[in-house]
Amino acid sequence: MALLAASPALSTDMYLPAMPGIAADLNTTTPLVQLTLSAFMAGMAIGQLIIGPISDQLGRKGLLIGGAVAALIASVLCAVAPSISVLIAARILQGLGGGACVVISRAIVPDLARGKKAAQAFALLMIIQGVAPVAAPLFGGVLVEHVGWRGIFWTLALINVAQLMVVIFGIRESKPVEERSAAGVRGMLANYAFVLGNRQFLAYVLTLAFAFGALFSYISASPFVIQTQMGMSVGVFSLIFGVNACGLIIGGMVNRRLLQKVHAHKVMRTVLLSFVILCLLLLLEVLFVQWTPLFLVLLFLLMSHIPMIMANATALGTEVVRARAGSGSAILGFTQFSMAALVSPLVGLGSDKALTMALAMAISALCALGFSYLAGRKGLPTMA
Repeated sequence: MALLAASPALSTDMYLPAMPGIAADLNTTTPLVQLTLSAFMAGMAIGQLIIGPISDQLGRKGLLIGGAVAALIASVLCAVAPSISVLIAARILQGLGGGACVVISRAIVPDLARGKKAAQAFALLMIIQGVAPVAAPLFGGVLVEHVGWRGIFWTLALINVAQLMVVIFGIRESKPVEERSAAGVRGMLANYAFVLGNRQFLAYVLTLAFAFGALFSYISASPFVIQTQMGMSVGVFSLIFGVNACGLIIGGMVNRRLLQKVHAHKVMRTVLLSFVILCLLLLLEVLFVQWTPLFLVLLFLLMSHIPMIMANATALGTEVVRARAGSGSAILGFTQFSMAALVSPLVGLGSDKALTMALAMAISALCALGFSYLAGRKGLPTMA
């Protein structure tokens, strides 16, 4: 499931070092290349919104197979794209397939576990998924120098083949027929009415979405901040990105330890407060200090906070709508990746990309903290 849920990291982080090269090769602009990120995230959002509730009706495994096949076809289309418009369209399809894989893998967790065990399972998934953003930019940086950006998408196609094999041979159906909701459009709308009617769930959804907005502000802007603005090479960028991604693994490991003694909501809210402070420090560094070592240290610390926010918001959100986990997972994913699709082109604006990135991260962090307080006002979900 971690391999399937790693689709966003693999499909974005691996080709980040190649983004300036794509702009030159396809004779296009930086904002249009960044739009390939937005296109993928939009596809992820739409795919999850559709597939999530359908999986509550029809089960998980068959839809997982369909999503893995769509992602494979899209990767091949990206690899042979003759223009930026074709690449953008292929990235939408890639997002649709990846969205199906992500939303269903996330829905399988509450099918099999609940409460504290579910929170720890999500934390473990975040740790394993953390390997992808560590390895992907490093691998991508090596590949782009030898086989170009097209070779990166051919590599993604091979990974998609591995995902398809995992789905077929390694994952069993987790949604028994007797637990499935009514089929059809009416059943889908009833599922969405159930989850959207829960205000505490919506507060956790928005906490996750804005935390992901802060993360994606960094992901989208960092190639241009570090390579173009700071003048570092592709290899150095890949190394920095990989080191920062190690923070995701460290944060996930710390989170699993904390969950043994502390409620997931309390962990999330405390970490969010620290996250806001670090974002504001990053903004001050960009405005007044502009010392590269401090800038990089702050980024690493920020990345280590992300798993403790996202894993717990996901676990808490799905817990309060556990009876319709697929639909709840769809709303979580749709909001999360819609935020990413919105943030990606925005952080491309302005001449000072570092300032735009830091400002977007600070605003997103403050919003996430505010919604986490709203979620806590409804009483904490049982995490036994």
